[in-house]
Amino acid sequence: MKKTLSIILLLCLAAGINAQNAGDFFLTKDTVIGKTFNGNDVTATHYKPQHKIYRWHWDGFSDNLLLELRQTNKKGTSFKNEGSIAMIDLDDKSVKWSRNINYNNSETKLQGKYLFFSEKKKNFCLDPETGNVRWENRNNFYFIDPRLNIGVGYPVQSMSNNLSAIDLSNGNTLWTKPVDRTRGWDDAYMLSDSVLLVAVNGIQALELPTGNGWTYKAATSQKKIGKMIATNAAGILLGVLTGTVVYQTNPDEVTEMVSNMLIDDDNSIVLASRDMISRVANTGEVLWSTPLPEKITSKSSVFLMDSVVYMINRGYAFYNGGFSMVGDPYFAAFNLNDGSQRYLNMIPEKKEFIRNFQVINDMLFLVFENKIATYSLAEGNLLTEKIIGLEKGEQLDAFIESGVYVRQSDSIFLDMAAAYPEQNLMMTSQNRVISLTDSLETLITYDKEDVFE
Repeated sequence: MKKTLSIILLLCLAAGINAQNAGDFFLTKDTVIGKTFNGNDVTATHYKPQHKIYRWHWDGFSDNLLLELRQTNKKGTSFKNEGSIAMIDLDDKSVKWSRNINYNNSETKLQGKYLFFSEKKKNFCLDPETGNVRWENRNNFYFIDPRLNIGVGYPVQSMSNNLSAIDLSNGNTLWTKPVDRTRGWDDAYMLSDSVLLVAVNGIQALELPTGNGWTYKAATSQKKIGKMIATNAAGILLGVLTGTVVYQTNPDEVTEMVSNMLIDDDNSIVLASRDMISRVANTGEVLWSTPLPEKITSKSSVFLMDSVVYMINRGYAFYNGGFSMVGDPYFAAFNLNDGSQRYLNMIPEKKEFIRNFQVINDMLFLVFENKIATYSLAEGNLLTEKIIGLEKGEQLDAFIESGVYVRQSDSIFLDMAAAYPEQNLMMTSQNRVISLTDSLETLITYDKEDVFE
């Protein structure tokens, strides 16, 4: 876990907290956690509810904090199904409302300003201020547009592929139509004020008020037999040993062999699948399609620079619900206007996958387990590569942007991306940050004790 720099409210689960009043919802205790610039104590108040906090939800702007509380066994080592949810007023720490729930057949979701509580086959929209039921229906929501006040989703606790649009002001159904979700949604994006794009087996465009739209079909999954089945069996055996097994509804199938949806200046959509990269107009017309090498293409990322579409094949996908190295890493460039291929270059690390990437001017940085390589976008050729010295069990993770801080002193913390914009800041799996030049020379390494989020 990364350390948090600022504390607004600390909800403590530890024992040994003194009660203010026996009937209070919280047991409280004040603790000095630091000093101000002028030497005064900084005091935090710990609030301990009657049961352990299982999850918490905050909408990011209101004074409401929703707690999911769950009972445990006598030793406190495992959760029971009994518990409650409680809405806390962050101003005065009072309980606005609470209700008992059974975690075996219920789920609580805070989606933007909307609070949903699903139980058995019903989904209730609750008033965050009172906990009263505003309305009920039978849909879990995959996407919500707060401007139109419309949510789209599928029936609760059902394998149905009937997608419904719901008026969030009253819970009424606006329309229902079949949209296959067997392999999940890969992406969702509002193309205009009223049109939702869903990356699901290609692209599904939906006019939210009416359900009208168009479909572009693409191959984003692949059945596997023989060797892959043996691999799956080994994975199940490993799960037995480690206690973790992942299953999916379509056995022996590789999924998510698709890119993000790239929206260009003309509101056209570029999408790469396992055998094709295409540009589709916002009316559904296919403007061009260019074949991709199907045997090596898997999960990919696309981005646009100067009328050139760049595609990075990551070298992985998902097999039977779990991460799997599928295909080979490569990157390619295509003309935005006609789809003609400028180049397609294989990357030597065939037993690796691309963990992260970034683009600086004409340079593409690719991140592997313990190595970073840079390529020229114009020509597609390798510029330089370097193996990064890591600690035992450590791996390279991602380039950081804003929100990661480095300690300068006991009271001064700097946002690293803002303070050092000329550096390439790489976070590792052990929360160290390595600062690199464009030529991949190491400038400084920040230990995890000095890195905060």
